[in-house]
Amino acid sequence: MTKSLQFRHPHLRGVGVILHHQKIMKKTHIILGTVIATLCSSPLKAQTVVSDSVAMGAGYGKAVYYNIRTGAESSAPIDQWHFSHTTVSRDNCIRINHMGGVEVYAYPKGDNSQFSQFDTTGWASWKKFYNDIHEHEKGALNQSPNASNMWDFSWGVYDPTTKEVTGDSLYLLVITTPGVGSGKSFVKFMPIKQNPNGDFIFRTALVDGTFDKTDTLTQSSAAGKSYKYYHLANGDVFPEPLREDWDLLFTRYYAPTTPPGGGAPVMYPTMGVESKRGTRVAKVTDYNWDMLASSPKQAIAGIKIPGTPAELNKDMTRIGGDWKSFDNTTGRWTIQTDWNYIVESVRNIAGKGDTAYYMMSFTGFTGSSRGESQFRKLLLTPTASARTALKQVEVKLFPNPVQNNLMIWAPEHKSLSMVNILAADGRMVSQQSIDFSAGAAVNVDVTNLTQGTYWLQINSATDRVQLPFVKH
Repeated sequence: MTKSLQFRHPHLRGVGVILHHQKIMKKTHIILGTVIATLCSSPLKAQTVVSDSVAMGAGYGKAVYYNIRTGAESSAPIDQWHFSHTTVSRDNCIRINHMGGVEVYAYPKGDNSQFSQFDTTGWASWKKFYNDIHEHEKGALNQSPNASNMWDFSWGVYDPTTKEVTGDSLYLLVITTPGVGSGKSFVKFMPIKQNPNGDFIFRTALVDGTFDKTDTLTQSSAAGKSYKYYHLANGDVFPEPLREDWDLLFTRYYAPTTPPGGGAPVMYPTMGVESKRGTRVAKVTDYNWDMLASSPKQAIAGIKIPGTPAELNKDMTRIGGDWKSFDNTTGRWTIQTDWNYIVESVRNIAGKGDTAYYMMSFTGFTGSSRGESQFRKLLLTPTASARTALKQVEVKLFPNPVQNNLMIWAPEHKSLSMVNILAADGRMVSQQSIDFSAGAAVNVDVTNLTQGTYWLQINSATDRVQLPFVKH
């Protein structure tokens, strides 16, 4: 049961508020407003609640990468690749695309020296592997390391001198969708080497010896991404956008599921939400949305306490798919609308780390007809503000995120200033002179900016203030 504790907010007493409503992206369904508090010793900085949705298409045909800051999406066919290899240094993860129709079995009759003598007799009884759904580092080919050798990583062994991982295992890939050739394919797969620079060399062939090929997934081909992807017929493919451009992946994966009649869990395809490698997520079930939204500082502080139930965690399926369940009696989906998730969104802006915290909860799900997940989200991080070192001048931007007009509130700033807008990579995209002498809020038109994160920089004879904002 959701607790109904009430948080006392020290800044609500005697504070007048003005509600400003603004249209945002076409896909957004509900706007609850941006609240701007009148000046007080510590202004209340409320944010906009946004209702959004992500659709994977009929039959969950697409994997969709979602930017929680901007609402931007990038999608790719879910069966576009067969296996992937990490781009992270000091890692050796190899993940298999089970939802692309790939099953993987360990070859029990010899090491990779037996590639040419590969014998599939009895293959259906061989050890079958699945990707770990909690740790990015444990792909299907990382599931069986030699516990007596600290340098054994299942598919190969690491040499601390050369910094190479040399493959010593063979695998059978059974591909039920077209892979190599047509129809169902039986492919022998041999990891050869992971070079110190991250390049991955491997060999594949059909079990009859045809389509024999040695290839390399190069680290440089996936710069700024988490994985390098490969399709056995098409070679390198690039479904994943740059890491800076997304936070969550709406996709399908195999998860252990208890059958309806009970018994041991079985691996079953599940639609769920994965977080980007390194992204931390907290699952909060004891406190309701309104309470967390009214006390964002307490909410953020709470999820940072190690060992607590709602602690931030890098578990890739901390959101997962258990927020929904299908009722066979009614034929409808039941949604856990009182479960809240807090996503820690980290970016590198203008060479500096930028962290924002978003709360989200799910409100609906269409099932396989459209594969649409519906949810609401709220920026918990206080509205950006900064104080200069030379003068205690406070500046605020709102609304943030913004679509058309960005308001700059600088009541103590009384001079003619140069206002620059910088892209995330430091490029100047706009420059204008603005007179702040009247002490009122000033509008800056950002309609022509593309979606993304920017920095607004105010330069005067005595001050320099730089604040981030997000353009819808």
